[in-house]
Amino acid sequence: MNCPEADARLAADVLLSADLRGIDSHGVARLSGYVRLWEAKRINSNPTIKIVHETPSTAVVDGDSGLGLVVAPKAMEIAMQKAAVAGTGWVAVKGSNHFGIAGYHAMMALQKDMIGMAMTNASPLVAPTFSVERLLGTNPICVAIPADKQPPFVADFATTTAANGKLEILQRKNKEAPEGWIQKKDGSTSTNPHELKEGGALIPLGSDREHGSHKGFCLGAWVDIFSAVLSGANYGPWVPPFVSFLAPPANPVGEGIGHFLVRCVWMLSARHRNLKVIWITGSRGFALLKRPKDMITL
Repeated sequence: MNCPEADARLAADVLLSADLRGIDSHGVARLSGYVRLWEAKRINSNPTIKIVHETPSTAVVDGDSGLGLVVAPKAMEIAMQKAAVAGTGWVAVKGSNHFGIAGYHAMMALQKDMIGMAMTNASPLVAPTFSVERLLGTNPICVAIPADKQPPFVADFATTTAANGKLEILQRKNKEAPEGWIQKKDGSTSTNPHELKEGGALIPLGSDREHGSHKGFCLGAWVDIFSAVLSGANYGPWVPPFVSFLAPPANPVGEGIGHFLVRCVWMLSARHRNLKVIWITGSRGFALLKRPKDMITL
């Protein structure tokens, strides 16, 4: 692919980390897909990644059609640099490609004792609740939070009931999908892992209205807005497909795939500020409720 050695090592590290964490759908098995996209001239193996807009705590990064496995970690570094100075770093990325597991990028923050968040939009395979048209991707979210001497809190999940990669694994094993993962072209449920090839769609997290699939779709839309609308990337049905045999939409509304990366300085640990009390979410609000009412400013 004529990729710089440092970038190749970084990309390999992202893929291997997925396999080591048991996420086979996003590991080395994905490598051939990236190569085919490069052969189709849809991935720039030697991109010029640059900041196109920034403030002390925010930035918009242009990935120059680079490999998402490389673009996202470099954008994360920018977020961490800003967080080290401003307390938080918020980076939106356009002009990128599939970035592997969101967990890799979010967990980069743990090395600096920071909170990390990573999300990305993806090619449209998901139909909204009560719909049959594909409008969003699996749009994963990851949050990584350090926990001092304990294992960190890491939540990494797609906003669909199952990621497309899970279907690919079932296809290779010649197994059926569980109920609630996919639907047919007409909107009825299916357990056929090949259903997407027949015009079917993935189902938002929750599987159906009674189990909250409308909330799963809202989460996916939120990721799309943060990743693409804020950055200038393609969103919704205009996101280019991850596979090389499908052409990108004829009339794109942005540039490539989008990511959104967040870094926050970890302020909850007493060792950082020599506090005698560790404040957690809601602590200040509950403390204020106990103060004399005549101290409230009207």
